[in-house]
Amino acid sequence: MKHKWCAMAGALVLVFAAAAAAQSLAELARKEKERREQVKSSAPVITNSDTAKYAGGAVTTQSLPSDSGKPAPGKETGAETPEAGVKPKADKPADDEPTDLFGRPESFWRQTLGDARKKVKDLEDESRILQLRIADLQNRFYREDNGFAQQELQREINKTFYEQDLNKQNLAKAKAELQQLEVEARKSGALPGWIEGRP
Repeated sequence: MKHKWCAMAGALVLVFAAAAAAQSLAELARKEKERREQVKSSAPVITNSDTAKYAGGAVTTQSLPSDSGKPAPGKETGAETPEAGVKPKADKPADDEPTDLFGRPESFWRQTLGDARKKVKDLEDESRILQLRIADLQNRFYREDNGFAQQELQREINKTFYEQDLNKQNLAKAKAELQQLEVEARKSGALPGWIEGRP
């Protein structure tokens, strides 16, 4: 008989607990429905018929506010914001960018050696152009039968030879600078891929 009363009391407790849980579940569903209605009313809905109105507008995005007092990632404070058109310094490495023994990042070496290689390439191209110009002027000189015109062409040929000599000197200096930079990079511990200019 004692067990019967315990079983009835346990069943009664379960019935009341189920009723209370059902009531709280219904209450939660009602609150969620109200919340969704508020979200629907506060956010505008853009349909295909509205796209023409917004086609020329600026695109803006907004991130969720962070819980701490810090700005959201990707946003900077006014003092840190770089001005338009100003590139950040290449000497400051990214957080995960590898550096050499002296703290110079990979981007520094790639940029410096890339500029030196471009200078050498430009001077080599200029040398080829000067050679072609000399050949053209000499052909024009030999075709010309007017003595005064030949003198003018000879002055142009001499001027071009002088420019070619200057170009040879500048090219030799640029190649020496490139070699010196490569040696300096190797001594400072830069990786071979940075020096050779591979991506």
